[in-house]
Amino acid sequence: MIMKNNVVLIGMPGCGKTTVGRILAEKMQKKFIDIDDLIIETTGKDAAEYLAELGDEGFLSFESKIAEGVDQDNAIIACSGSVPLEETGMSHLKEGAIVVWMDVPLELIKKRVGDRSDTTTRIVGAQTMTLDEILRLRHEKYNENKDIQFIVTDGEIPAEENADKIFTLLTDFEGGNE
Repeated sequence: MIMKNNVVLIGMPGCGKTTVGRILAEKMQKKFIDIDDLIIETTGKDAAEYLAELGDEGFLSFESKIAEGVDQDNAIIACSGSVPLEETGMSHLKEGAIVVWMDVPLELIKKRVGDRSDTTTRIVGAQTMTLDEILRLRHEKYNENKDIQFIVTDGEIPAEENADKIFTLLTDFEGGNE
């Protein structure tokens, strides 16, 4: 069996990567790494603050370097929603990993993050595109990078249940790669 040691979670902001990732890490006895936390550790600012400071292109470049610096085995890695937009950082994370795209309907994303007054400064691309346009662009990138697509159909499903479903998908995926 080909074992991939890390699990990388990708998806739009608000899809539950961090919450589900923490539960999944505990369940799988893996370390949990959140790219957003690494940004705070490096800059002293959260991703939204740093995005506002650097602008989209500068932030994407910086974020890609953060992703390239992740050197961890046996981990669940929650990416910020924009990590897959830069090939270098995403390619590094994909090495030795199974990439799970947490695909959440746009209506749910809008409910979770779209109605916030600071959305345009919190999401890469939001200054020049609508959430619909951002989602279409990212869908392409998420689809290119995923090994597994986990579709979240209901925002009311507890994170624990979603983590269990992803765990089952990962187990099935590994079993299919013998």
